Amino acid sequence: MTVNEKFLTQRQRYQPVMLPQDFSDEEMVRDWTLSKADQTEVKRYRTSSRLFIAVQLCAVRLYGRFLLEVNDLSPRIVSYLNNQLSLPPSLTINVPSRDATFSDQRKNILTYLGFDKYDDNTQASLEKWLSKLAEQGYLPDELFLRAEQYLLNVKVILPGPSVLERLIISVCSDVHLNRFTSNYPQKSDMPSTSY
Repeated sequence: MTVNEKFLTQRQRYQPVMLPQDFSDEEMVRDWTLSKADQTEVKRYRTSSRLFIAVQLCAVRLYGRFLLEVNDLSPRIVSYLNNQLSLPPSLTINVPSRDATFSDQRKNILTYLGFDKYDDNTQASLEKWLSKLAEQGYLPDELFLRAEQYLLNVKVILPGPSVLERLIISVCSDVHLNRFTSNYPQKSDMPSTSY
């Protein structure tokens, strides 16, 4: 794979979270239930912000990302969260109008959930881990899914899909180059032949 190649589709690259529209009650309970501690945390915010905060808490746990299009969430999930928070039914979710407010809320959510931001140290450890998998023959699509799960397991907020895509392409290129150079001797290593 060369550095200029890509393996993600446009949709995967620009819409990293696919919100469920068809799901069972069991899946909804599993993914969107707030613990008592969650409910206490959410109640620290103004009533008008509570549903938004609850959605983001669940989304970060589930997807490793904040949801930007919260109003695309299924009405069943919105209703389920409203019931847990004793909020009245609503068709829309109030989104913070100020970037500073949203930034503060995100910081608080990350702190509460124990998530870290994706940084150089995280990338270095992820790169080593991906190299081992690439050496075992895993393809980029599978490496991408495993990288996302790895970051979720270590509680790191996922970077944009194109960041992971570039990292995986770089890792695969390095692994292929190392295999090639170890399997084929360099010209200076070859025995000389005289005619």
